[in-house]
Amino acid sequence: MSNGTQTSPKAVTRAFTTTAVLSIAALALAGCGEEDPREAENPQENVDTDGAEDQGVTSDEIAENEDDEQVADLAEIETEVWESSLEQESVSITMAAGLERGHELFGYAPEFFEGDDEGFELSVTGELEGDAATELNYSPDFQVLTFGDDTFQSVEAFVFDYEAQVPPEVEPEVDAEALSAALSAEGEWVDVSDAEPAVPRTPDALLELLRAEVTETLDVDSLAELDLDSSLDTRDGQNVWVYSNEDVELAVLADEGSPQLMGLRLPGEDQDLEVTVTDWDEAETPEEPEDEAVIDDEQLQGILSDLV
Repeated sequence: MSNGTQTSPKAVTRAFTTTAVLSIAALALAGCGEEDPREAENPQENVDTDGAEDQGVTSDEIAENEDDEQVADLAEIETEVWESSLEQESVSITMAAGLERGHELFGYAPEFFEGDDEGFELSVTGELEGDAATELNYSPDFQVLTFGDDTFQSVEAFVFDYEAQVPPEVEPEVDAEALSAALSAEGEWVDVSDAEPAVPRTPDALLELLRAEVTETLDVDSLAELDLDSSLDTRDGQNVWVYSNEDVELAVLADEGSPQLMGLRLPGEDQDLEVTVTDWDEAETPEEPEDEAVIDDEQLQGILSDLV
């Protein structure tokens, strides 16, 4: 401690409660190709082949049937895009943006970071509401594993949350390096099942966050209110409808009955928010850690008691 006076674990609890630290760590401390010959006869309008060719898909492989050549009216499918996505079994989602956006979304202040990295990348993969794994590149080995009601955070992530989200005017009760060493000696994962997450734990949580981010960023109730161009492209080897202007892009699976989200771009002050969605109903689920690798709440409180 900074003043050399011994403090009880309950004092640590009160300090973090009064400063309203929203990190998982703080809450745990608080007790918890060729030209297509068909074009001469059936030219396709508004077909953007750049993305397809980047994936090795030539223009004559886009829109292989007549139905796919017609891009759906966004106003008619926009609600269904989110609802259909949330009805699927599993998916992998990657989101990247600048540090300012990370601060707004997760509470990690940009001034905490050093070095040349000026952005973040968050990935969530697994079952929509079940077993899933979250990774964040803010720190090596920043991982969160979710299995039903049980959530485990890697020691590295736990310590990062503790250190990054303590307000600068608050003197930390426990040294971050000492905390990391003490936790690592007991296990690889910290049980944070009862804590409020700083980052989305499951794909459905991330989808809901993105849905809200669209309306908040653009100050509209619907993307259909904007003047967006429409085109046909391919993403992840599938035909997609793309709705875009210079600031915004929404890509959805070219299927009126089930138009899942495939990509999203939203403007940002320092860097655009870019979202890539893949592996619908094919995403892998993580393996639950062994009991001996998990630090439960009782163990955590004992470790904290020894450190203060």
